[in-house]
Amino acid sequence: MAVLAAGCAKAKAQVEPEMPVLEPPPPPPRVVAVYEAEPEPVPAVEPEPVETTQAPRPRPNRPAGTRQEGSTRPEPAPPPASRPSTPPPSLTLKPSAGAESKTEASIRDLLVRAGRDLGRANYGALDSDGRAQYDTAKRFLQQAEEALKTRNYVFAGKLADKAATLASVLVR
Repeated sequence: MAVLAAGCAKAKAQVEPEMPVLEPPPPPPRVVAVYEAEPEPVPAVEPEPVETTQAPRPRPNRPAGTRQEGSTRPEPAPPPASRPSTPPPSLTLKPSAGAESKTEASIRDLLVRAGRDLGRANYGALDSDGRAQYDTAKRFLQQAEEALKTRNYVFAGKLADKAATLASVLVR
């Protein structure tokens, strides 16, 4: 009896229920825009060069045997009128004449603040990203000092601002 009872203990048949067939909806109708070819642009008509009347240049006398018959030689164009030479623009931006000392003082203030913040940051406790930011801020400080020496105040100000920003984040 125990053998029969053990055989009937699992009287449930394992049948998977029928799943409904899932059909995707039909794709929406496609709208294809028809583009017309643009007409070719009409070439711009260049104005005809205006000929200026100049006195003919005297030709040097040549021996008769040096000139070939039928050969034409174009005359060289007259040299262009010389323009007054202007010095090339400076690559460094400079503040107005009276504002240089104020600008340099504000940049130096930023550099001191950034240096102080970097001094308070514990380099050993920083993770790899923090160390990279610390090193970047140090390089910005050095580059800003060099830019101040060359009197490039705009570049020095940007570098000092970046160094101060990175240093203030590292102290937090």
